Amino acid sequence: MAKNTIVRLNKDGPEDTGLTSWQWPYPASGDVESEKLIEGDPVEIGYNYFSNHTGQLTAGVWECTPYTSQIDSYPVDEFCYILSGKVVITDAHGRAETFKAGECFVIPKGLKCTWHMPETVRKFYVLFEDKGGAQQAAE
Repeated sequence: MAKNTIVRLNKDGPEDTGLTSWQWPYPASGDVESEKLIEGDPVEIGYNYFSNHTGQLTAGVWECTPYTSQIDSYPVDEFCYILSGKVVITDAHGRAETFKAGECFVIPKGLKCTWHMPETVRKFYVLFEDKGGAQQAAE
């Protein structure tokens, strides 16, 4: 899917298709065993705009209805830019961070956390999955 050109990310997906249905947990999240649904019935849509030739770097737009999940070990390094909605991430020490539209953050691979979305969220994401085996510390 990588192209030798600049890739524009549109918050509504490509003009011809828009955002398409995804299954929870979304495909880019990798390790399904590391995430447990606590509350909600997540319905996802999104579009993956870019994957590099190694498959380690991906970028796109994602939207999901409210839910809460416990993540034992975040499966990838992820940069998020919130387009709409709000997400509250609480780490293993009980420190909660709230992010809303216009804010961005990075979640390191291996982070143990609770991901809570009290409302539908749309975000741009950039994921890096180190397929070479390097693992970040869990805390």
